[in-house]
Amino acid sequence: MTKNIEEKIEKLRKKIDKWNEEYYLDDNPSIDDAIYDKAMNELIDLEKKYPNLITINSPTQKVGIFLKKTSFKKEEHNIEPMLSLKNAFNEGDIFHFDEQIKKENIKDFSYYIEPKIDGLSISISYKNGKLVRALTRGDGKIGENVTQNIYEIKSIPKEIFLKDEIEVRGEVYISLESFEEINKKRILKNKEYEKKGRKPLELFANPRNAAAGTLRQLNSYIVRERKLDAFFFFLLFKDKTKGKETQEKNMNLLKKLGFTINSHFRIANNVNEVMKSIKEISNLRDDLNYEIDGIVIKLNEIFNYEKLGVTSKFPKWAIAYKFPTEIKETKLLKIFPTIGRTGRVTYNAQLEKITLLGSNVQKATLHNANYIKGLNINEGDYVLVKKAGDIIPKVIGLSLEKFKVNKEEWKEAKNCPSCNSELKIFEGEVDQYCININCPDRILEIFIHFVSKKAMNIEGLSIKQIEKFRDLGWIKKITDIYNLENHKEELLNMDGYKEKSVNNLLSSIENSKNQNLNNVLFSLGIRHIGEKTSFDLARKYKDLEIIRNLKYDELLKDDDFGEVKSGSIIKFFENKENIEIIKELKEKGINFIYKESILNRNNFFYNKKILITGTIQGATRIEIKNLFISYGAIPVNTVTKDLDYLIVGENPSNNKLNKISKDKIIEIIDINQLKQKYG
Repeated sequence: MTKNIEEKIEKLRKKIDKWNEEYYLDDNPSIDDAIYDKAMNELIDLEKKYPNLITINSPTQKVGIFLKKTSFKKEEHNIEPMLSLKNAFNEGDIFHFDEQIKKENIKDFSYYIEPKIDGLSISISYKNGKLVRALTRGDGKIGENVTQNIYEIKSIPKEIFLKDEIEVRGEVYISLESFEEINKKRILKNKEYEKKGRKPLELFANPRNAAAGTLRQLNSYIVRERKLDAFFFFLLFKDKTKGKETQEKNMNLLKKLGFTINSHFRIANNVNEVMKSIKEISNLRDDLNYEIDGIVIKLNEIFNYEKLGVTSKFPKWAIAYKFPTEIKETKLLKIFPTIGRTGRVTYNAQLEKITLLGSNVQKATLHNANYIKGLNINEGDYVLVKKAGDIIPKVIGLSLEKFKVNKEEWKEAKNCPSCNSELKIFEGEVDQYCININCPDRILEIFIHFVSKKAMNIEGLSIKQIEKFRDLGWIKKITDIYNLENHKEELLNMDGYKEKSVNNLLSSIENSKNQNLNNVLFSLGIRHIGEKTSFDLARKYKDLEIIRNLKYDELLKDDDFGEVKSGSIIKFFENKENIEIIKELKEKGINFIYKESILNRNNFFYNKKILITGTIQGATRIEIKNLFISYGAIPVNTVTKDLDYLIVGENPSNNKLNKISKDKIIEIIDINQLKQKYG
């Protein structure tokens, strides 16, 4: 029995060591984080049961990984080792962590809670107010000197007013927006390389890999170009008598020194407040422009750290709560494509039924053909599927335990599953597209987008109803929605339709004719043109007739549009079918004018560029933004030189606050305050 356990432990250690090397050194992991966590937890449990089998070289005993020979100099972390954090995966782990602190007779304490950034850990040293060195975590004791590259990150201060010798620790990351840009540029490069017969560049799997790979670049220009950023979470003084009060106080000092700390931190006075804070921060996840993979809980009172101590790998005064993820193994029965409103192909997996986080799962996303080939999966394979929170189930890898050798290799679809048109790949992209604008599946998705809240906001038209009306032949194109009033009597005679619901539906359709021009533009589903660009177009040109007659060079002059968006707008309005739809919409009475007449030109915000940060009680972010638009304001996404006002709610971004003068900051706590003062 012991021999079998020894073999199992050794097998797990070899796997984890290999994955650590891929993750920390090659910045090219072959497996999903959830698979890694599952294997590591299995190893931890086995070593707890058989402590005599623990060795100093086990991945459970090491911090990070020993460094390969590279061009970066290896140096020691001076003040103290840079340890990892122990993971918590559920509420029980958090309560156990709290109990362990109380067992050490520590009283009247609180917790500092903040998002766990999915990036690359960094430690930066300052002497006499100047940045002198930056090291990666490495194995916790020795890291790589990447000082020159850290100098290229604009948000990291090169000089500070504090003269003490300190180390500032944080996480280098790449925003989701910058990550997309990096991979787009690589795709375009690969087109050039293909013509020259050169080996293509690999796309980065995720922002974390992109950040780690960038920080290890020997060419500092690449670091500058890729727009790395950083959050900081810890401050160490060389003088051990300093910085021993609270984490909150140290973070406030870092902020004053010019470092970016995460604005979504919380202070919790007990474990129940910790659980509440975890829920609040988890709910912010989808709104962030960077990836987080959990939440860090630290004892706030730093003077207790020494009493609690550390293990060989983890501090006992902090823990990292990982977002709930469940992985199940199941059989992949079929891979099938679906078509979106722009014609983009998404591949999906049909699975043998499993239960994930309490719900039955038989389908999961496989993204695109490149993703499937990268995972080396085929129909009939046993695969690993995960679902994190409420996110759509996703196939994350091949089950190595049930690997099938003799299998037929999967090949991407050549034709649209709906209309049989040949699928195309546009230059600079990896996705396939159905370019038939009359494709039934595309038309269905176009209907769904057209009636959505951010577009024409027609309530009462569900996907099932749209499909039903389409099958009845009532709606074949979006303009037919405005003919549904001709079918009122038929609707009233159908099962499930009552007079009130029918009247509400027809009333919502009629009201949609008064939507502003930006909503109408967005509803048309122009490729590459989202909500913001639709607003920019409407605000600048005022009339759809003017927009449809614009020239490419005219659009290109505006910094808001660029080559891709400008080209997409021109292409859309060159299409005869699109022009016919626009004519019919006008005949139906749809508003084509940007309605500045409804705006109060005397309003304080009229024609002012504003940026919203934090939470404003009583309304969603979209509702707040739309209210400002109704005041004539111009919402933007980032702090720029010509920004007029930063609208600040609860828990705002400190990074944004630090970038703008105080006279441009307007604090608004709730929606009623906003309406009373400015409405």
